[in-house]
Amino acid sequence: MKRTVLSIGLAGLLATSAWGDAISFKEARKSLPNGKRVVATVPDVAFLDEKQKSILDGIKSSVPYYGALAISPDEGLFVEWLQAAGQHHSAAAARQAALSHCEANRKTSSAGCIVVLEVAPKGAKPQAALSLSADGYSALRGEYRKLKAPKGFAISPTTGSFGFAKGDGGRALDACERAGAKDCKIVVAD
Repeated sequence: MKRTVLSIGLAGLLATSAWGDAISFKEARKSLPNGKRVVATVPDVAFLDEKQKSILDGIKSSVPYYGALAISPDEGLFVEWLQAAGQHHSAAAARQAALSHCEANRKTSSAGCIVVLEVAPKGAKPQAALSLSADGYSALRGEYRKLKAPKGFAISPTTGSFGFAKGDGGRALDACERAGAKDCKIVVAD
């Protein structure tokens, strides 16, 4: 009998450490914006010609939230390596991914990269307890919600990967890490 109590106590301790500062589904639902509408923000892009501004305007609707696009002002949009970063769990992560991609690909003689487009869900709150990519939001509100407790939802803050599963959180972390992320953490636990 003591063995069973010890096992349950150890499982509870493991669950607590895996869940860390996780919030409940109810709290997550309150933090996340409703719906799938997006808002695209274009900072000052006066350095682009009218054709490039038109192309940038067309790109807005194709980048899933949270997303960003960075370019070198010297090179503009007409580069073979142009790629928007999308499906991140925060605006900051999307900006960083876009800037990193641009810096790794621009000519060394070109000006440093700047963000020229940011995409976020309508109603997103910068200081919310949780923010998720469009796919993460759909999974949390759909499949995760239907799982019986105990269950956990893990994300990678830098890559946009996520995973969820029944159990103490370890399976959710494993599901997130199978997508190639190394910084997964439990953000929702019930």
